Amino acid sequence: MKAVTLAVLLVTSSVMATPVAESYNTDLEIHEFLEQIETPKNFEVKLAKPTLSRGDMDVKDLTVLFDQIVNLGKKVWALVESNKPVVNVSYLYANALPQGVRSSEDLDSFSPLQATTYRLRGENLYGMTVYDLTYSLVHRYGGSYQGRGKYLENVAVVPTALDVLWGYTVDYKVEKVSTVNTGTRENPVGSILLETNFKVSTVIKSSESHSVYDFRGDSARVMAVQR
Repeated sequence: MKAVTLAVLLVTSSVMATPVAESYNTDLEIHEFLEQIETPKNFEVKLAKPTLSRGDMDVKDLTVLFDQIVNLGKKVWALVESNKPVVNVSYLYANALPQGVRSSEDLDSFSPLQATTYRLRGENLYGMTVYDLTYSLVHRYGGSYQGRGKYLENVAVVPTALDVLWGYTVDYKVEKVSTVNTGTRENPVGSILLETNFKVSTVIKSSESHSVYDFRGDSARVMAVQR
């Protein structure tokens, strides 16, 4: 099968600068604003490939089951820890592949890396910015095995910028990854529901919020399931 390039440069032209969500955090008295913004033209992510070794595989796994979707990547990982974005993103991503393959390099025809970028900002009652986080949802879609199926690779959340007001602590993580076939047995579509947890705290209070994102093997779009 065709090998996959590990370093990808992405340029995107979509812009949406108006707020798409606004909420009020009653625990910490913070107004939150979420907006989709333009992905930087120099956005770049270098990604290694997780490989399932033969020692990790059962005999039954030697047969590729097109409609059984598995994740050979990560299932839980940190994005921001105590106000510091995690820098080692090389292995911090999930995928949705047919059961029985050793890695995404067994597949062909993945799209270029896609990215949708958001800015999450919180203001206190005095109008001061408490935290300002920029992150990108990335993935590669459309991979097929022997000309069949639509699968996902490099599904991740990449924090690119973070400012936090003194006295506040931000933690951000992927806390759950679920894979499912949203197509049919004959024409499988590997999909992922990725759930994140965003936590902001002071010495006396803390608050958490959850977001769920839907990645599909046949689409460049990422849908927010809930917030």
